Amino acid sequence: MKFGLSLIILILCISCVKDDGTVSRPQAGSTGGTGGGNTGGSSGTQEDPLALYAWHLNNTAQNSFSSYPGNSGHDINLKPVHEQLNILGRGIRIAVSDSGVDIDHPDLVNNTLANEHRNYSFNNPLYWHNTSPLPSNGDYHGTSVAGLSSATGWNGIGSRGVAPASKFSAFRYIYSPSSSETDESRLAKYLDQMTGDFDIFNYSYGYSDTIFHTEDLTAEEALLVGINNGRDGKGSLYVQSAGNGYAASYLVCLPSTDPNCVIKSAANTNAHSNLATPYKVIIAAVNAEGYSASYSTPGSGIWISAPGGEDGLIEPAMITTDIQGCNAGASYRDINQTKFNYGSHLLNPLCNYTSTFNGTSSAAPVASGVIALMLEANPDLTWRDVKHILAITADIIDYDPIFNTLSHPWGFGLSGYVYDYKWVKNAANIWFSNWYGFGRIDADEAVREAMNYDPSTLGEFEQTINQAGVWYYSSGDLIGRTISDESNFPQEEKIWVGHDYIIESVQIQITTDHPSPGDLAIHLVSPSGTESRLLNINSKLEGSALEVDTLMLSNAFYGESSEGYWTLKVYDGSASNGTGDLINWKILISGHRSQYELSLPYPVTDVTLTTPGSQSLTASPVFSFSNSLGHASLFQYQAAIGLTADDVSVKNWTNIGLENYGHQLTGLSMNLGQTYYLQVRAVSPFGFSSIQVKPFVASTL
Repeated sequence: MKFGLSLIILILCISCVKDDGTVSRPQAGSTGGTGGGNTGGSSGTQEDPLALYAWHLNNTAQNSFSSYPGNSGHDINLKPVHEQLNILGRGIRIAVSDSGVDIDHPDLVNNTLANEHRNYSFNNPLYWHNTSPLPSNGDYHGTSVAGLSSATGWNGIGSRGVAPASKFSAFRYIYSPSSSETDESRLAKYLDQMTGDFDIFNYSYGYSDTIFHTEDLTAEEALLVGINNGRDGKGSLYVQSAGNGYAASYLVCLPSTDPNCVIKSAANTNAHSNLATPYKVIIAAVNAEGYSASYSTPGSGIWISAPGGEDGLIEPAMITTDIQGCNAGASYRDINQTKFNYGSHLLNPLCNYTSTFNGTSSAAPVASGVIALMLEANPDLTWRDVKHILAITADIIDYDPIFNTLSHPWGFGLSGYVYDYKWVKNAANIWFSNWYGFGRIDADEAVREAMNYDPSTLGEFEQTINQAGVWYYSSGDLIGRTISDESNFPQEEKIWVGHDYIIESVQIQITTDHPSPGDLAIHLVSPSGTESRLLNINSKLEGSALEVDTLMLSNAFYGESSEGYWTLKVYDGSASNGTGDLINWKILISGHRSQYELSLPYPVTDVTLTTPGSQSLTASPVFSFSNSLGHASLFQYQAAIGLTADDVSVKNWTNIGLENYGHQLTGLSMNLGQTYYLQVRAVSPFGFSSIQVKPFVASTL
């Protein structure tokens, strides 16, 4: 990780003048309480006055102190969870790693975890834990984030959190570093804020959306510790904002000397490897009208979307807690403020709340709140169960079968090329979107599914990776794979995957030598034909990424089978920034085996040819492979040769014993220069494994 880069808090800047933003109060009882039942963390049964204006809790087309209202019904469907199920997030612990929190705020103080806060602004690690997390003057971000997930409910003030009985610890992680702080210290703090006895870690922060960014490998190791050991082995949930860079720009020189100094870019979650991991839940933002928020960063790594709002001036933002007082925070006495944020509104006289908080920073704690409700409903859910339930219960919004295509936000398209689709349905009949993930989060559906969830739904978590951390499937070094300039004819390369998993996520590592990776589009096509855009064309992002094993993630193949040929497509969208080659790529499947596959042997791996071609047209190359792991009852291995990956017409399945090296099939009749496909499988008393395939060209020495 390049810790010299500054962390960017994911919130939109608001600096324009608006009117007072008054709104007619909706009908009484429209957001309801718990009717006096045990609220498990609320301090009474009084209605929270600002909850009536919090459209994400219950959208009645209120304008939430902005000029225009949202569309009724576009919310997270929370009322039934609170009112009918009386589930409020009891017993769930959330770490809010952010800019610090005003823990004395009257709407937060009862839900803080005393003595468990942290403050990373100190260089000495002895002072990080059990230290005041109070933010610097005016830095309201973390206070607003905590309010969205965990503000107390039914105490007669303010609004309420999505999980109003959940408890939170505040980490002051976002701060202005001192000049003496080192990269090693920053890394240590980064890793430390991923640890602790918490059910959910909320990260409403990220790195600049205009650059490629590579994570330090130790961060992945820290995540693995959390998902394997957190929550008594069920796994902690790491929830992170997708970013606010859908249509961003950056300077490359002084505008006064060069009119081309401002580069218009289009961010993507796969530009940052810390968002390209299946061990996090990446959250996009939607607005009160039921569409992707104007700023929300898209990407194939998004899992779910949640309310984030717009600017709060023209269109509704989020109603949430602010640093107390009218001289600090988002709400303060300034002529440019709305009446609500100025403190002259009857519902906000002390400037303790704000109506202009927004961004994927808002969407993440809303999602964390829903996850807290799910964990109260069923504490036995694993981190994978939570992700699965969120995916299958989400609402598909903003879909139109006629107008399902999208254009580049800056018009940097390519003739004959579709920039992206709003939604794609994969071969498992699951809809996915680079803008919404599996859809907008639905609290009621998710909680009810959690309550009745079958713990055997997902089998054991498996990946196509060996114990040393090496990915099984790689193209190897490719020669002469030049990516055509400004062409809708891509450079295509295929990799055969022999493991037959039900997919939960797919990652790739890609290496190119293109001097301007911001020109490229990267697509991945599954064996079932589903095509996912992992990087949109002409993003114009800064940096020299893709040079060595750049990591990217797609969730678009969820539920499909992994077995077969995977195709990588790389496009170059501009002829003005040089050319480059595709050097190599690798693929990693994460998922589980189907019930049928559970009794079958694992496939062999790492099939290699020890001679470049056949010694004659009657014999195959000599081949070796790694053993099928975990199946001591193997009868033998078998090999075959065909004209395609599933054809055995040249040599039918032949027993080759239990040795895994030095094999050769003979008695063949092959044509010089023809491509053939060597296939290897394992045989046990239960049947045959999936096959591994290695192509070769018939030749003579």
